[in-house]
Amino acid sequence: MKVAFSLMINVTILCGQGPNLVRAAALRQTTTITCSQGHTEIVGLRSTERLPHAIGEARLERKKSTTDIDVEIRGMKPASLFGGDYNTYVLWIVSPDYGTVRLGELVLEGNRSGLHSTTNWVTFAVFITAEPHYLVSTPSAFVVLENRRNKHGSTIHYPVLEGVYNFQRTDLDDVKEAKGKVHSEVKQAYTAFRLAKRAGAAELAHEELRLADQALDKTLSLLHSGMNPSEIEAQARETVRLAVAAQHLAQDRAFRIVRVETEGSGGGSDEAGRHDCHPRRERYGADLQVQ
Repeated sequence: MKVAFSLMINVTILCGQGPNLVRAAALRQTTTITCSQGHTEIVGLRSTERLPHAIGEARLERKKSTTDIDVEIRGMKPASLFGGDYNTYVLWIVSPDYGTVRLGELVLEGNRSGLHSTTNWVTFAVFITAEPHYLVSTPSAFVVLENRRNKHGSTIHYPVLEGVYNFQRTDLDDVKEAKGKVHSEVKQAYTAFRLAKRAGAAELAHEELRLADQALDKTLSLLHSGMNPSEIEAQARETVRLAVAAQHLAQDRAFRIVRVETEGSGGGSDEAGRHDCHPRRERYGADLQVQ
């Protein structure tokens, strides 16, 4: 089972596909905040080395069984300036008990952005990452803002993807801020489609990737015809959704390949597993090395 788990990690990270691929998630440390019933907490967000001059705050208010979260940030620069696969910013919370949850995308208006969200959690930490698109399921290693250390909170660790996404810069210290709203929707659509292909979706999720390809074509058609920006944005987001579905399916099927290779079972009969996975063994065999 230890071998199978190691190979499962390999397949999960296969979506990164790159010569400098790091085959493990890195752990990042933070401290939690507790928002008690009827109280409002104002939590400062401090910048990291990725975006040194950024600043912000999170206003947390506990109302019955819900915690309202209002985040305001400033001193920001477009995530696309990191280059490679990065396009936008995403807000996350992480709990000692329940893991990490994506709360939403932070769209820049000049050097500022804000987001309102809710959770039923009482104790958690808040952080913001640069990401390829708004539907990522795991935070990247490009953490740009995080809540300030809280001496009354507990120290927790959470995983970030490292060595998975391409980039050209590790920080945005000496680049200019944007003027006006930063539109990254079409770039997100492009990148989501590219990540799906890099995850093997052309073979492992062919029909799902075809639907994403059609959606991307429609996105570009709307863009070139000068349609209303809201229509372009909606279609681009649909493209991301379809591409992510193709990527996840490809990763699930790649995981079954690993199970066939290591356990002789793809979750069904041995015969069914061989029929589904073995024709693709040559493509993935070089990547499935025991760590």
